[in-house]
Amino acid sequence: MEAVIKKPMSGRFVALCFVLFFGVIVVVNMFFLYMALSTQPGVVTKNAYEKGLDYNELLDKARSQPNITQKVSYIDGVLRWVLSDEDGKALTNAAVIAKIIRPVQNGYDFDITLEHSGGGIYEVEMPLPLKGKWEARLSSKWNGKQYQTAHQFIVK
Repeated sequence: MEAVIKKPMSGRFVALCFVLFFGVIVVVNMFFLYMALSTQPGVVTKNAYEKGLDYNELLDKARSQPNITQKVSYIDGVLRWVLSDEDGKALTNAAVIAKIIRPVQNGYDFDITLEHSGGGIYEVEMPLPLKGKWEARLSSKWNGKQYQTAHQFIVK
């Protein structure tokens, strides 16, 4: 029977293993750094601290809104908001504005006015430039009263 003789590891082999080990770590970290800097635009709320302090006031305003019936939809490029008062009577004399927001990307937000088309239905044709998630922050004013709501929708 012949004895198997193991050759001892050389210093070059050990040095190469260290270089490869740390080289893989550096390459993976560079990939993570590239992904972090190039994929998220970093949408930030302006004056976040002040808005946080005013949050209780915002909640009080939400509780004091008139009791109305409303339904929001975005279908085939048309934003529609149906409004009626607490008795079910259509609100026909409201001024309605929508702030359209793309929460995942800067540069596409805009304001638009919805026109009354009869029976408490306020609508506007609004083809959006990009597919994906959008938000409409709707505000209506009539007879000294105001009502606000938000509606998120997906453009396909």
